[in-house]
Amino acid sequence: MKKITLLFVLLLTFVVSGFSQSYTSGPIMVATDYTVQFDVDVTNDLVTITLIGPDDVWLGVSPGTASGNSMGNLGDDAIIYHSVGLQDRNMPAGTGTPNLDAEQNLTLASNTTSGGLRTLVITRLIDTGDSNDYIFPSTATTFPFLWALDNNLTLDYHNGGRGGAMANMVLSNDEFQQEPSFTISPNPARERMNIDLNPRIQNARLQVYDVLGKRVVDKEISDIDASVNVSSWNSGIYIVRVISGDLSETKRFVKQ
Repeated sequence: MKKITLLFVLLLTFVVSGFSQSYTSGPIMVATDYTVQFDVDVTNDLVTITLIGPDDVWLGVSPGTASGNSMGNLGDDAIIYHSVGLQDRNMPAGTGTPNLDAEQNLTLASNTTSGGLRTLVITRLIDTGDSNDYIFPSTATTFPFLWALDNNLTLDYHNGGRGGAMANMVLSNDEFQQEPSFTISPNPARERMNIDLNPRIQNARLQVYDVLGKRVVDKEISDIDASVNVSSWNSGIYIVRVISGDLSETKRFVKQ
């Protein structure tokens, strides 16, 4: 009996340790050249925040703050990258620069620039224990956030723009994310956007949104290779999403 009980415990431990539960918002385009993404890994108690924006301006995001509250409540979380680097700050509940947190609970996992865009990958705990830090949800739910950017790297008034958006967290599938379901070529493009599906994707739905959130393409695709005529589209950045069953993947496309 003891051997059977021990075997059951070992099997249960293996199953639990081998199961990873995580949620993602996918890339959220908040401005023409600024996207925000939240990934919550419940199993490892880790949040990854990815900011992609111009490489010559400061970038900021305030998770958990509603869009109607333009400056946030006193102490609301603020994550800002500027000329000094990445900083954990909190809202002043009025005009002025967000205050520097006494505890810096952010880790800059990577900071890369390419083609005029900066990609920041930031990590922190779901709940840092700091009252000024937002506690991220551990379920598939929705939460608001504010965003802002300037026209330079010096932290001051957000002349580059600001606003609010919603992060819709859905169950993430690691295999789907590690093995891309589709690629876009060429990117940028002037005439045609080619969608190359992974051979394991049998049937999928293609959706494309412009910077205003207007859906410009919504159709079923089943061939390995699909092509879309983009010659009449306005120049700029578009969000391309491929949906297959309960899974989806999103990429950025630039129309020249």
